[in-house]
Amino acid sequence: MTERERIYHDSQNIVVSAGAGSGKTTLLINKLKAEVKNDRSHYKIAAITFTNKAANELKERAGKAGKGNFFGTNDGFIEKEIIRPFIKDAFGQSFSQEFETEYFKTKFSTFYDGLEILERESILGTYYNKKRNFKFHLAKKILDESKACRQYLQAKYSRIFIDEYQDSDIDMHNFFMFIKDDLNIKLFIVGDPKQSIYIWRGAEPQNFKGLLQTESGFNIYELTENFRCCFDIQNYSNSFFLDTQDHFNMEGGEVEDVIGVRNEYSLEELYKDNIINPEKELVILTWKRDFAEQIANSLNEEGHNFTYIPRTPLDNNTKNSSILIELAKYVKNKRYSVYHLVNSLGLDLSSSEISELDNTIKVLKNTDMDKEQIIVVLEKLSELLQLSFGEEELGPIASVILTDEYDIAYNGQKNMNKVMTLHSSKGLEFQQVFIFAVDFKLNQGKDFNEHYVATTRGKDKLVVLLNDNYISYLKEIQKELQLESLNKLIRII
Repeated sequence: MTERERIYHDSQNIVVSAGAGSGKTTLLINKLKAEVKNDRSHYKIAAITFTNKAANELKERAGKAGKGNFFGTNDGFIEKEIIRPFIKDAFGQSFSQEFETEYFKTKFSTFYDGLEILERESILGTYYNKKRNFKFHLAKKILDESKACRQYLQAKYSRIFIDEYQDSDIDMHNFFMFIKDDLNIKLFIVGDPKQSIYIWRGAEPQNFKGLLQTESGFNIYELTENFRCCFDIQNYSNSFFLDTQDHFNMEGGEVEDVIGVRNEYSLEELYKDNIINPEKELVILTWKRDFAEQIANSLNEEGHNFTYIPRTPLDNNTKNSSILIELAKYVKNKRYSVYHLVNSLGLDLSSSEISELDNTIKVLKNTDMDKEQIIVVLEKLSELLQLSFGEEELGPIASVILTDEYDIAYNGQKNMNKVMTLHSSKGLEFQQVFIFAVDFKLNQGKDFNEHYVATTRGKDKLVVLLNDNYISYLKEIQKELQLESLNKLIRII
């Protein structure tokens, strides 16, 4: 029985560590469908995640299995199922069920300050401390105080599916563990601590890592197979790390889709010999920005159509880089609205708050902006989102907004053939990828993570321009894996 089959047959609490490209959403949907099909009782299930876009995707893919079950965001679930219907039962008739959420203007330091505002003004606000989550803290308190609420959830739900758990904060984690331990509602949790994107607003990937310990009360599964990449590419990338070499499939025949070429091959010859398909997307990755730009210019002079995608100042992975990148898309891409930004950042805002956010940042689209005006906007944005931008972040966002040098990275244009740096390619996927062995000093014990990023960007084909040092390292891997020939790793032509 495969790992996925074991998951489908497991009726206990489940946590799945699912890496990039491992098909975790498909797994979650298939498990959900199996639960609905096999459970003929009155019980329902809930499937929740961080954004409306992701929740809508889950509901759409669930099809008929979604009928009558809850699909929505984390915030939407607790507001609809816990806070609004049971706040009076927990705290008294003076609380209104018709409260409004107001995260920008209504902030406080303690739980009881927030509760008093909710009672007096019918406004649900948020903590000044972005690492704490008042809404989930409140939901947990309601569960503590309202027996009717606990009975309602126990009578309605048999299991709750939670996606992207690595982005949960401490109050969300405490709430879900209460659901499991005290209400005995089964949980199905999926996440990947390597892909946490909401640390800026209090996400604690350690909560998810803690569930992967044997004493957590969950049956633990790990998905390592990368469905984004073809078999040959997945096998190849696994062979370079000791902790993934045990995933190397010895049963495979000679490799077809990982190809090593010598210097004498031109792109035209690669097309002509069907090594690279000219009808499919090709992305060339290299370490240095200048070299990437030079490659694009040379290929275009030869009559090929390649676009150089620059590494931008926002790719430096600062604490707010994810916010600034979405802000750049909002400014540079005419089709990217404030609603895209809100959804991408997983913000649960009212329509008036979205309008306020839009009014705050839309001035960035003015062509006569200067750095001082950008700083003013970021200060206002800091107040709204309760975060702080560092001095090191002001220059990069100003460079992106005030020039057109980096527009191609953010304007949403689709380009089939591209040249970009390795760092710019993180998180992206392409049909065919071409890399340079000279970029990696593997025989010196360096650049393994960068090599992994480069080799796992391609879905259909990976082509490596070889050098002697790289071939020497491949022979070491061949020896470690006891392969009869290098053709089990890479097809060299």
